[in-house]
Amino acid sequence: MLNSTEYKNDIVEFFNVLSEEECNQLINYFNSDESQWQVTCFYGSRVMDPYINLNDSSHITREYLDNLRIKFKDIALNVCKKDLKNLSLSAHKWDIGAYADHHSDNTELDGTPNAWQDNKFVTIVYLNDNYDGGNLLFKDHDLSISPKQGSVVAFDPGFHNLHGVSEIKTGTRYTMLASFDYTDSTYDRDLLEWRKEYSIEQEEQRKNWDSLNQ
Repeated sequence: MLNSTEYKNDIVEFFNVLSEEECNQLINYFNSDESQWQVTCFYGSRVMDPYINLNDSSHITREYLDNLRIKFKDIALNVCKKDLKNLSLSAHKWDIGAYADHHSDNTELDGTPNAWQDNKFVTIVYLNDNYDGGNLLFKDHDLSISPKQGSVVAFDPGFHNLHGVSEIKTGTRYTMLASFDYTDSTYDRDLLEWRKEYSIEQEEQRKNWDSLNQ
């Protein structure tokens, strides 16, 4: 049984889920091809498909990543108490100046469902802690979490847990995020078409950020 701290019934931090060696191997693996990091909708943050760099010389294998997904899902189930299905696994890199305003992953700020309404639960594993800033914030709960290397925070990322990331002051913050939907969820609208519309808006936002940095 993993040691944990329950901040709220649907916000729980689990300690020492990954070893220091595992975390460092994952960071080195993700940085083995810098070109694979893609800009996200959060300022100064980049994302990568963890399966994209697989090669025979790496310690990170498809089986290892698949097993991570199973581990993160088991943690999510422990907190969520509902049947879940895997959506995605991604790696994230937050450079100096990066931050995320408070938001809901699956709704607008007024609670209206958005194009990612299937994102019902998440687990975030922290691959390092040698940076300043980058706290996980929940403004409505007066909660600021600064996890240690190898910890996982599992939480409902929706309207009742608006969350953000404080600005990175020094260093680089590395995380992995696994997202899940309820197994019995159904949707009226084609989410893929909806996401195309949102992607256009996000691309305009990225262009604005690029112009500010020139």
